[in-house]
Amino acid sequence: MSGNAAQWVAGRLADDHDVEVVERSSEGFLVVRSKRTGYAFVTAVIGISNVIALADVEPLFAGDVSPDLVVNVPSKTLWSGAAIDRIHLSAAAFGTFGDIARAAASGDAGSFRDKGMGFFINAMKQHTNVSNVAYVYDSVFRADRKRGEALTVAVIDTYNMSAEDVRNARTQVGHFDVVVKSSSYGSITAPAHAAARDIGAQALTFRELMQRLAAT
Repeated sequence: MSGNAAQWVAGRLADDHDVEVVERSSEGFLVVRSKRTGYAFVTAVIGISNVIALADVEPLFAGDVSPDLVVNVPSKTLWSGAAIDRIHLSAAAFGTFGDIARAAASGDAGSFRDKGMGFFINAMKQHTNVSNVAYVYDSVFRADRKRGEALTVAVIDTYNMSAEDVRNARTQVGHFDVVVKSSSYGSITAPAHAAARDIGAQALTFRELMQRLAAT
């Protein structure tokens, strides 16, 4: 638990119209309550600048009180698949500062999931040629296929996917077979397709991803 990060979050929430911090546990967790419904849940705040690893979240679940939600400051830090799996194993959720209010609004912080990534996960899991989907990072997934090799799929938030988007994704998350736009709006530019080919990958829309999962 990062004391400075938790203090920053508590300070930001002091002026929030939707949620408030009502208590701080002996573990340093924040007890957050919805001002609208009264629903309260335990939030752990960590401050990891590099990739969030299993070792960063494991201690959060070692005591008598466990968090319902784990948030990291800064928000753009990658969550490793191992860290995500450990959090989900304890019926908890992970996210960013902005997800605290969203988790409060859900009424069940432990089951809170990012809707955008959830859409892709569920779609891939329901594909007839996919046997399993696992987190590599919070926006990168490994799809094991019944026919054909597994595919590593990176999802990026962009309107018109550019070559720079593709190269930045490669720098940030490493290898992937497919990079796909999270939004159905906008387009994939010709330079983006070329940049993906240069690194041995494909830049695809959601529909094209579904087709790619079926191909052998």
